[in-house]
Amino acid sequence: MNESLKILHCANFSNLKYGEVYYSMDRKISYGLIQNGHLVYDFSYRDIAKAQRFLGFKKRSIQKMNQDLINTCRNLKPDILLLGKCELINSETIKKIKDNNKDIKIIQWYVDFISNEKENFFSKFEYIDLFLQSTATELEKLSIRYPNVIFSYLPNISDPAFDKNQNLEKEYDILYIARDNKEDNRCKFAKLLNDFSKKENLKLKMYGSLGNPLVFGSKYYDEISKSRIAINFNREDNLETFNKTKILGTSDRMNHFMGTGTCTFSPKILDLDKLYKGNEHVVYFENTEDCFRKIKEILLNKNYEMIGQNGRKRSYSISNAKRITKFILELGSNQKTVENYEWKEYIFKNGKRITI
Repeated sequence: MNESLKILHCANFSNLKYGEVYYSMDRKISYGLIQNGHLVYDFSYRDIAKAQRFLGFKKRSIQKMNQDLINTCRNLKPDILLLGKCELINSETIKKIKDNNKDIKIIQWYVDFISNEKENFFSKFEYIDLFLQSTATELEKLSIRYPNVIFSYLPNISDPAFDKNQNLEKEYDILYIARDNKEDNRCKFAKLLNDFSKKENLKLKMYGSLGNPLVFGSKYYDEISKSRIAINFNREDNLETFNKTKILGTSDRMNHFMGTGTCTFSPKILDLDKLYKGNEHVVYFENTEDCFRKIKEILLNKNYEMIGQNGRKRSYSISNAKRITKFILELGSNQKTVENYEWKEYIFKNGKRITI
């Protein structure tokens, strides 16, 4: 796409966290769009709503923020309105924006759990042209329910501008970071991992689980860089066998690990090997027993260095911000592409796969 576009990117951006999560997808996406030569105007919808809250009237501040988005679109007249999660943006706002600018494209990207969303979230699909999410599990079903929308898988981004190895001395054998909810599978996995590490006399560093604090900002990458192995385990992953219903779904934490060059472990995920090959770019495991056996094996033969470096090169190559945002814009404009995107079979409309 050679034409320079005006893009209004309405997403979280977490400005009021003062750099704690500077590596989040919203900033990576804006960065990639700029790399591709486009004008990007960031609209931090949650921060704008919070700034206008008076005497605790949350509903009124959200209404004002929605009107601010309409006014920003009127002033900027963007070619594309790009939405992040945007749970506070209502469908009436999107309709008014469309009414004011008939040629605008509405694109939404999503990295959360769509099954948890309320009806207001789905009502916006009446006006959205393209919806992308970081799992392919529900795409086909969604495309049947909302036949006018293109639904696509969206890989999480690894980018050298964000995901940098800090070249620190290795202090830990294993790093585990997760926001567990007491007795969900992540908490159970953390307990098993903790017991295994003690038994095998391995150095385990844990954040966010079993009462340990979370870690943010540059320290987050320091801790990843200090570890030989980092394990990505998500709330929908199973302990006894891999989740056979999950397709290409993983958290962006996995790409932070890989982009930093740390040997990354992940439960087996259907078709994720189209992006990252097992034992070459990442280590997949079938269950906890398989995970612990492979940890011992890789620490013993020291293949963690080779896998970590291979994973970093691969993720930088196929999942960098410029390439991912190029894909978003090509798909959103129905433009044919010469790129052989590894996930291209997971693009649907009207319940059918479409080609690009």
